[in-house]
Amino acid sequence: MADSPGVYQWPTYFHEANNSAVLSIQEHGLLNLPVGTGVLLHGDRYRVVDSWFSYDHHGVFDDGLHIFLEPVAEEDDRLRHLAPDYFREGPDA
Repeated sequence: MADSPGVYQWPTYFHEANNSAVLSIQEHGLLNLPVGTGVLLHGDRYRVVDSWFSYDHHGVFDDGLHIFLEPVAEEDDRLRHLAPDYFREGPDA
């Protein structure tokens, strides 16, 4: 097993729940987040709905962990409820 890569050599990819497009990549290290975990990514709030580990070297989903996210519902947006001035709808004035 000396040739198998360590945990820090696998990337973690973040995708929208129903889309293969990558929202963000954590280059080194697996971020194995449980379903239901809240994620703040580029100012947007998401929940983890599924995750898959892939060994598919040349497929749509490359080697690494793929975390699938969906936007949080308004009633479940805890960060916005706690800091409404920070998470505004409109641009900064």
